[in-house]
Amino acid sequence: MTTLSPTISSATRLEALRARLEALQPGLIAVSGGVDSRFLVHVSRLWNLEFQTVHAAGPHQSALEQRQTMALLRAQDVIPHVIRFDPLSQPEVRDNSRLRCYWCKKALFSIFQEMAAAESPRSVLDGTHLDDLTAHRPGQKALQELGVHSPLAQAGLTKADIRRAAARLDLEAPDQPSRACLLTRFPYDRRVTVADLEAVGRVEDGLSALGLSRFRFRVTGRERNLLQIHPDESHALRDQEEHLRDLIVGAGLGSFEVSITPRLSGYFDAPIDSGAHS
Repeated sequence: MTTLSPTISSATRLEALRARLEALQPGLIAVSGGVDSRFLVHVSRLWNLEFQTVHAAGPHQSALEQRQTMALLRAQDVIPHVIRFDPLSQPEVRDNSRLRCYWCKKALFSIFQEMAAAESPRSVLDGTHLDDLTAHRPGQKALQELGVHSPLAQAGLTKADIRRAAARLDLEAPDQPSRACLLTRFPYDRRVTVADLEAVGRVEDGLSALGLSRFRFRVTGRERNLLQIHPDESHALRDQEEHLRDLIVGAGLGSFEVSITPRLSGYFDAPIDSGAHS
């Protein structure tokens, strides 16, 4: 994939993004609800480009996250075509294999490709950015196989670039925290059910209700599960410790320990955090 040099200015990167979007219209933008795909929709509208939006709702997102996604899109005056999609319908996803993201993206974006082709030959776009290409992202292979376009990455935009540009261009919630698919809360090769996803979703929605935004609750497969909290929000342990325990036990997720860590992503792709504490 061709990207711009790291020394290129943000303005030049945005110019490159605009040129790519102009070449890809008319098209279909897959909107996850995160800031990256919302930014892609935002600039396409600012530049009067011809794109429709589609969003897949399903058990991989918590109930609160689904509501927040729709609220943020409505704030942009965006009404996406919403489809219901259950990743667990794919055996490799249900079994939580290391390639679950590949099979999930393959199934989901095949649907989007069919939707786009039903009207006319149209481009399908997603919100992948440059940083995603350096992380463990098996789903990228599926997107490449299907011919899905990732114009943010192709224009050389990083997550930080997107947040800065989103704030400058008045996108709602430019600092929106990343919330990965709920399947990432479970260890590889551990079969996951809808009830499992709902339980973790209830816990994380409860954490959000406490005013937290940077956390993950991991079902570790060991004796105790793990609540990861960013250092900036560690005050919750002092102020809400009893409530946190009631919330997690009430969801049927048993005992847990706490890790104060700035690294919230990729837990099951990295060595166990030895700094976890109760």
